[in-house]
Amino acid sequence: MRLYYGGYGHNPSGRQYVYWGNNNLRTGQNVVAPVTNKWSGRTYNTMFTIMRTSGADTPMANNEAQRLSQRGIGIKSIVGTDTLKLPGGQSYDSKKAWKEDSANRYDMKIRERLFGSFLPKDSSQARNRLLGGDDGE
Repeated sequence: MRLYYGGYGHNPSGRQYVYWGNNNLRTGQNVVAPVTNKWSGRTYNTMFTIMRTSGADTPMANNEAQRLSQRGIGIKSIVGTDTLKLPGGQSYDSKKAWKEDSANRYDMKIRERLFGSFLPKDSSQARNRLLGGDDGE
């Protein structure tokens, strides 16, 4: 057993979380980890990216386990490595296809935030809308 430190999603930033896992996981790997919503108490699985590891019997692991148990927090275990079974999980033919899909999703999210229900069809329509010009419709 090892302690795995990391965050949620593909590019975690900010707070790090701690999970137990078996010895065959590595830094940078995406795995499935359980998360409990603190308001509803519902537990669900999410993608977790490992950022750092520590052996189970090292002083660092013992200190972390003690610190969390004093606060009444139990360390959960990593569920598995099959992230495709998560909601929205899908496979891609190549890294390029994944990057293109990721960029398109990000652009769509930004457009929804900027324009609400009006989604421009392309960047020139968006620019005209921002500048107050004719949007071509």
